[in-house]
Amino acid sequence: MRRLVQVLPCLSVALVASAQTAPLQVPPIQISVPEPQTLDLREVPPATLLPGEHRDPARLEAVQKAWEPLLRRVEAAAGVRLLLPASSERLQLLLAASQALRAQNPKVRLYVAYQPELSPLMDELAWGAVDGGVLLASDLGTDPERWRNLLTQAQNTFPGRPWFLWVPADPGARAAQLLGDGGRLVLPAGGPGAKLAQELPPGYTEVEGGLGDLTLRKRSTGEGFRRIYQNGQWIPAALPKDRHEVQVQDQEQYDLGALLARVRATHLRDKSAVHTVRSTVDVNLHVQAEGGGGDLGFRFQGFEKQGEPEELLRKEVRFNGVKANLSESAQLPILESRTSAAAPVALTLTERYRYSDGGPAGPGKRLLRFEPVDSDPLLFEGELTVDEASGRILREQSHRSNLPGLVRSERRDISYGEPLPGQWRVVRIHTAERWIGTGGTAQVLRDLDYSDFHINDPGYDEALSAARTGNGSILQNTPDGYRYFVKQADGSRKLETKAASRVRAVGGVLLIKPGSEYPIAPLAGYLISDFNALDRGIQYTFLTAVVFNMGSLMVPRAVLGFDLSASGALSFFGGTDRPVKDGKQLDKDGVQRRTQSMELGLGRDLGAGFRLDLKGQFQHNAFSDPKEDKYKTPGFQNPSSGWTNLGGAGLTWQFEGFHLQGTYLKGKRPDGSYGAPGDIQSVPDQGRLVRWDANALFDRSLGKGVWFTANVGHAGGEGFDRFQPLSFDGRVSGMKPYAVVADRMTYGGINLAFPTGPNLRLTVGLDHGRAHSLTDQRTYNFTGMKLAGDLPGFWWFTTIRVDLGVGLHSDVKGIKTVDGMVSFLHLF
Repeated sequence: MRRLVQVLPCLSVALVASAQTAPLQVPPIQISVPEPQTLDLREVPPATLLPGEHRDPARLEAVQKAWEPLLRRVEAAAGVRLLLPASSERLQLLLAASQALRAQNPKVRLYVAYQPELSPLMDELAWGAVDGGVLLASDLGTDPERWRNLLTQAQNTFPGRPWFLWVPADPGARAAQLLGDGGRLVLPAGGPGAKLAQELPPGYTEVEGGLGDLTLRKRSTGEGFRRIYQNGQWIPAALPKDRHEVQVQDQEQYDLGALLARVRATHLRDKSAVHTVRSTVDVNLHVQAEGGGGDLGFRFQGFEKQGEPEELLRKEVRFNGVKANLSESAQLPILESRTSAAAPVALTLTERYRYSDGGPAGPGKRLLRFEPVDSDPLLFEGELTVDEASGRILREQSHRSNLPGLVRSERRDISYGEPLPGQWRVVRIHTAERWIGTGGTAQVLRDLDYSDFHINDPGYDEALSAARTGNGSILQNTPDGYRYFVKQADGSRKLETKAASRVRAVGGVLLIKPGSEYPIAPLAGYLISDFNALDRGIQYTFLTAVVFNMGSLMVPRAVLGFDLSASGALSFFGGTDRPVKDGKQLDKDGVQRRTQSMELGLGRDLGAGFRLDLKGQFQHNAFSDPKEDKYKTPGFQNPSSGWTNLGGAGLTWQFEGFHLQGTYLKGKRPDGSYGAPGDIQSVPDQGRLVRWDANALFDRSLGKGVWFTANVGHAGGEGFDRFQPLSFDGRVSGMKPYAVVADRMTYGGINLAFPTGPNLRLTVGLDHGRAHSLTDQRTYNFTGMKLAGDLPGFWWFTTIRVDLGVGLHSDVKGIKTVDGMVSFLHLF
């Protein structure tokens, strides 16, 4: 007791110093250690146990007398479990108990009890005052399947130090999970866990664990020790080979646990100081794809309140940077809200992650690296940049791959800031994602920006009530992702049970295609698309305009982990092919062609941005006499109609705006002959065909809504002739597709997309190609311009787009053209 009296006057200084106490080094597994004795501090009013003014001798004597009976109960205990009251003096009482107990017995181990009814104790002073938390057998119960969830709940109430579990029975393979989640085990003797504990070398305290798989490492050297659980025993196993070691100087001296404790405490303090937040939330997606990209933007008014889910009132939708004409209650599908809008790791510092020191990140800054302790693909790997003095997160950079849905991989950069004095929070999230779709993979850049903050605003409830009673479309953030908060007939709102994934559109298209059967054709069409059909990630798109129809389907991981894709087009349009000779398209030997196509594929991600696609392409050509008499040649023999079948593979690589692709296909077309009388030609190589193509694309933002895109490629092969040449289609704008019998083609172009005002965004591009002609063995140059414009919809239409190709130069006369389409769409 004399030591206690000597300690109490210095309590205010000692409490601060206790935060720097080194954590107790104990083995991850202990055997047959008695449960700690319980000291219930709820029995005595907290004020009688706190010293208050240390210069008041009478007060110190009263505090000493109040502590004496409590300390006497546990004076012989090796470990003490503290039960704390719910009063505001809880922290001070815990610190005072720590000083008093250690004054009586410096070697005593102190633990906080699991008290789920109390609010979390988020203060690094408290975390430095004890050795951890404790879950006794009475807390855990007899069902081992509940123990992991209880450990997670306990860590949320007191996450700064390890939790010790006095399990009533050996957990078997689950021991590795509990250890990997940050727990420390006290096991009964005689089981496989007890035998494992005897084999553990001293100093191996860094734990990685999953179900039945346990790896421990020595922090100072990185040496490892691994055991797996088989047939009721822990047996030796080779160390994981895919581990990335990071060497950090002075990591033995750096107290990573104390920094993590400060980070958690600071985050909780910042969060608890903010009761309500209203802000403007801008979400912008930019698609980078081989066949052309696009932009989709949303503006929301965000509502955040402690204890309630976030709600987003949609204020605006933008297609390609132009405001769409949508009713305020229209509900567009939510694109992968669970994986693409996952909470930052900094906001969920759970024990599902393993943390390591990444060294200095600049003056007063530190890197904290994190990696998941199990193989859950939804977890991230990356690093946090932390301000050491305040414990505030400045930046998070993280990534994950092999995701199960539309988004296959994701890299993100999260920035934190102080929008208002004393208020620290996420202000911007940038992600680079790889999406798998019916047409292959595409890169998607997603930016989420918060602005115009109103924090702890007295008008919050009134603004939220006005949003809910209005007709606007509202999203609510749930554990399964965003869901629409749908307004009912009686004015109330109900949360939808399943995320919307389908979009439908009707509209009109003015198709401009000179040289076809109908050079200018007005069409009406219907489109339906779903990216999560049957709730299994199945994607499909179907478009019909009666005379032109197309569809596509993608089933993820359908065959041995490969994605299955299928697409096809059915058209009743035809066009007349005419030969080219001496740089001029001739007005004879015309042949009418009508083409239908289908493609099948199996694709699989290989990691690091690579993807392999196995492809089968099937094209049916129906040849007949031309409808234009001026192009007919009497006695001309048309080529054989039928299927051209090609099979092969493609390899793509994508990273930060770069897209590289190579394709090789081999197959056969109908054999036979064709030509005018006296000039009959045979199909080359009895119909055998080889086609290959390699191209590169780069897409980059120049700021303020301006995007620059450049592409270059080279195509070639064998078995080409007049009716199976390489096509300009998609390579050089404003050229008739099959006007040159080309067997080699080099092409490239640049595009610039930029807003010209709130109601118009233009895309201007310049394409150039060089094609080698089989007819005369000469190389010709071609140049075209791409012009596209996006306009806001009017009346019934949601959006309007004009997309034209204009031929500027051709070494071959008669093949320049102006083609494209004007589309009017209504989404619903």
